[in-house]
Amino acid sequence: MNTRRQYALFIRRLENLPEWKLTAVTTAIAERAWPNFALFSELVEFGDTAECQHCLNMLWDNIAGHQSAKNFERLLERLEPCIPDMDEFEMFGAQLAHDAIISTICAVNCSMEPDAGESASALTLSLSTIGKFIKYSEALELKGTELQQYIEQHEMYLQQLDFIDEIFETISKSKQNPETMKKLRTIAKNDGVSHIGISLD
Repeated sequence: MNTRRQYALFIRRLENLPEWKLTAVTTAIAERAWPNFALFSELVEFGDTAECQHCLNMLWDNIAGHQSAKNFERLLERLEPCIPDMDEFEMFGAQLAHDAIISTICAVNCSMEPDAGESASALTLSLSTIGKFIKYSEALELKGTELQQYIEQHEMYLQQLDFIDEIFETISKSKQNPETMKKLRTIAKNDGVSHIGISLD
């Protein structure tokens, strides 16, 4: 999985998008990753899921045109305590939770100052999370090119690329309004299943 190449490809797709669409793409990525943090939080009683959910709600309201980003610096203050310290937690789920919160932070940053690089980072991170999960769960013995090929041909990885394509296609045909926000959020929620198959149900 060549993250530099993937990042560059995302930049090309993002660099000419209007500001609200950059935020929409990044928030959709954060929403899809949300169950990874929520399950970890529930299992080890870490972080405040209500605060994190509030941040996502405000991000979606911003996309709908209902919420100004001028107060979003406070969201970063709320999210910071929810970033797992990787020196404190040895379980692999902490890495998944960490990536989920970082994705949400990328979305907040993008809301305050829309930037194709911030959005591309979130998109690339989502694929990196999948790669780490696949290696940990079923490909510990693989390395290098063999591992990269295994990940990039994996159904989970391909499904995330399809999801990203669907978000781009949806926003390309949409205007900034509550209806677009609801459509995007429904797609991103994926019936409560994250991009690595984690569900709270």
